[in-house]
Amino acid sequence: MNAFRMKTEYLTEPVGIDIPRPRLFWNCEQGQRQTAFQILAADDEGALLWDSGKVQSSAMRAEWGGSPVPPKTKVLWKIRLWDEKGIPGDWRTASFETGIHRWQASWITGDYKVDKKRRYPVDCFRKTFSLSNVKKARLYITACGLYEAKLNGGRVGNMILAPGITDYRKQVQYQTWDVTGLLQAGKNELTVQLADGWYRGSCGAWGLKNQYGTQTKLLAQLEILHADGQIETIGTDGSWDWSNDGPIRFADNKDGEVVEAARIPSYKGKAKVTSHSVVPTAANNVPVTEHEQLKPSLITTPSGKTVLDFGQNIAGYARFTVKAREGQRIFLRFGELLDEKGEFTQKNIQCSNKKVTTPLQQVDYTCREGENHYKTTFAIFGFQYILVETDVPFKPEDFTAIAVYSHMERTGFFESSNPLLNQFVENTVWSA
Repeated sequence: MNAFRMKTEYLTEPVGIDIPRPRLFWNCEQGQRQTAFQILAADDEGALLWDSGKVQSSAMRAEWGGSPVPPKTKVLWKIRLWDEKGIPGDWRTASFETGIHRWQASWITGDYKVDKKRRYPVDCFRKTFSLSNVKKARLYITACGLYEAKLNGGRVGNMILAPGITDYRKQVQYQTWDVTGLLQAGKNELTVQLADGWYRGSCGAWGLKNQYGTQTKLLAQLEILHADGQIETIGTDGSWDWSNDGPIRFADNKDGEVVEAARIPSYKGKAKVTSHSVVPTAANNVPVTEHEQLKPSLITTPSGKTVLDFGQNIAGYARFTVKAREGQRIFLRFGELLDEKGEFTQKNIQCSNKKVTTPLQQVDYTCREGENHYKTTFAIFGFQYILVETDVPFKPEDFTAIAVYSHMERTGFFESSNPLLNQFVENTVWSA
C-alpha cells in the first residue's frame, strides 16, 4: 500500500504557508486497508525535523509532531504505509515551505496626491540590481490593490488578481514565489504594476469606490541565498523607481481597462514610503489562475454589429493578437446575452442611473505600430459574447477567451444516461 495525493494543510506542495505545525494528508492506493504509517521530515539541507515512528492508525492524516517549523524553511516529508497484512509500502515524498516572519521592506506608493474623486493610471515600480552565484530566491509580495510582478520580463507566479480580496483594514494576505529560475548573473530588473483592484476600485452592485482606502500601496521583499551561504535582501523602499505613465491608463476589476500600447514606463520618479496598520499574513489557500481557453465564432447581429460568440458563459477575460497601425483603436464590450432581437446587451448585468452605469465590462485598446499582443491584467468579466468595434482587420481566431477561477482540484464527478441531467451537472460546475 502506498500514499498518493499528499497534501499539507489541504494544499499540494505549498510555498509560503505560515502554519508552523501543519496538518498532513494523503490517500491510499493498492491494498485494502491502512493499518499504520510512518512520516519522516527534513529540511532541504537534510537536517531531520521529525520522525513520527510507526503509528498504528487507519487515519489518512497526521498533525505535525516535531518542533514548530521555522520561517522560510522548505520541508521534504515522506511517508510509508502498512496494509492489512502488515506489509510496508514504498516511501512517497512531498514538500511544503513556510513563509516570512519579519518584514524588512517598507510599504511604498506612487508619488502623487490622491483625489478620491479621480481614477488614476496603473503605478509602475522598478528596482535594478546585480547578482552572481544564486542558489535560491524567494519573492514575498502583497499589495493594497492588485499587483503583477515581473523579473527580467518573466511573470512572477501564475496567480491572477493577486493578492486576492480581503477586508484590507483587517487582513492583507501575501504570496511567496520561487523566483530562482527568473534571476540571472549580472544585472536584474524587478518590475511591479499596481492597480486599484477591490481596494480602491469598484465594489458591490453600484461600484462603490475607495471602500478600503484611497492610497494603493505595495510591499515586496526579495530574498536571495547565494552559493556561499550569504543572504541578500532587496525590499521595497524609497529607492525604487516609479512612474504612472505606462500603457495601462485605467484599470478596474469590474469596469475593465484602457490601454495605450505604445507607451513605455519612464520610471522617472521615485516611490514614496508609506505605511499600513495590518501586518500581512500568508494566503494559505489556492490561487486564482487561468483555466479553459475558448475560441469564438463570428456573429453579425441584425443591426450589423460584429460579435464574437465563445459558446460558453465564463468568468474570465480575453486575449488577442492583431497587426495594426499606431493609433488604431479596438473597443470591446463583454456580455452574457443577446436580447430578443439578437443584439448584444449588457442590461442584465448592469446597474444604471443618471450618474453611473456599472459594471462597464469593457476594454479600450489603442494600438502600437505592427503586431499587438493583449491580455487583460487587472479585470475580470462574466461573458459569452464580445462586441467588437474597430477598423483593425481581424479574424475570429485572433481572439481567445480565458476562464479564470480558483485553482481547486475537482474531486466530484457524475455521469448518467440522461444528457440533460449531465448538462445540468456541468452547468453547476461552471457556476461554481
